Amino acid sequence: MDALNRRLDPEVVVAGTLLILSCLSILFMSHLVAAPKVLFGRSLTAIAPSLFPYLILTSLAVLNAVFLLQCSLRPEKIWLEGSGESNGWKRGALLFGVMLFYALTMTVFGFFISSALSLAMMSMLVGNRSPVGIVLTAVVPPILLYLVATRVLAVSLPELSEIEFFIAGVLGETGQVKGASP
Repeated sequence: MDALNRRLDPEVVVAGTLLILSCLSILFMSHLVAAPKVLFGRSLTAIAPSLFPYLILTSLAVLNAVFLLQCSLRPEKIWLEGSGESNGWKRGALLFGVMLFYALTMTVFGFFISSALSLAMMSMLVGNRSPVGIVLTAVVPPILLYLVATRVLAVSLPELSEIEFFIAGVLGETGQVKGASP
């Protein structure tokens, strides 16, 4: 393989870029996330607003570092002869488009619908052709993540009122505060 004909695999470039950006984001987190509001000397939230970005960015950095470590242990997977290179860049651009769609539709469609649509598109992008697999991939994770985030971690996610009322009805929640007398 001639050194001039070798091209770096797009996945390695993206992983390296994401690793650098996630580490820089962790380093400058205090400038990226606003301080919580304080009322009478107490924070209005039980959880620091930077906790979830730290968790996500740390996970992203670790996963990308593991991927790059794997590529360095098996270097034959890093370099391409040029045959599949344009396909990798197209898939990367499509993934970017799906993530842009997700970000732009989160407040319009709500968490569940935008997550389900984005996961369905990503599932097809990675090669899943089974309708049952696509539906399960698109529906189950958003439901579980929504329930864990809103019910266990008490984090508010943008959601359409109809979906919130439906979930409250399924879970048997009423408009009353727990522990309050009728």
